[in-house]
Parts: sequence; structure tokens; C-alpha cells
Amino acid sequence: MSKLKYFRPSDAGTPLVDRPSPERLVEGNPEFRSWPCRDTGKVLSGIWAATPGVHKVERDESGLEQFYIFEGEIELTEDGGDPQRFSAGDLVVIEPKFRGTWRTISPVKKIYFYVEL
Repeated sequence: MSKLKYFRPSDAGTPLVDRPSPERLVEGNPEFRSWPCRDTGKVLSGIWAATPGVHKVERDESGLEQFYIFEGEIELTEDGGDPQRFSAGDLVVIEPKFRGTWRTISPVKKIYFYVEL
């Protein structure tokens, strides 16, 4: 088995499609699409996209996500904190135990890396 993994968006194929569960949905009807590059083990990576809407984000202590936005705009609001806007060109880290909301303002695409701690 090759130790080289790669992803070419032009060869991405059909994405996995999902939506937030009803208990996580806050506003709208966002749709999520993902094209995993690595989807097993303690490190996950790929491209993820979403349409406008708001959903709750609740991370436990077992993982950290870092992502780079290359299209669109989002707003993350940590419970008890002020909204923070991010757009194309921004690199963001969501630490373990993050609780809050994710608002997709305009259709967004990100490259993500999730590490299980």
C-alpha cells in the first residue's frame, strides 16, 4: 500500500452530502459536501463545502481541527464570546471542547485537517 496520499480537486468525483442533524440546526437549511483525502485513523483531511445557514458546533476533548478557507465567508461564535468572521485566505483552528455556532454567510469551501488527540 502506498504511503503517498494526494487529492486533485479536478478528479474529486462525487462528494459525500450531509446536513446538520435537527438538534444542531439553528437557521436555514445548510448542505454540507465533503471530498475526503484521508478519512481513516487519527488524522482526517480533505475539502469541505457548505451552503448558507447556521448550526451548532460541539467538540469534545478528543480532537483539533485546522482549516484554510479558500472560498466564501463564515462566522464562528463561541458560547459566551463575540462573533468572529473568516473568509478566503484565513487559517482557523478549532480547539478541543469548542462550543458555539457556525454561520455560513456565503457558500464556503475549506481544506481541513482534523487530528484526534
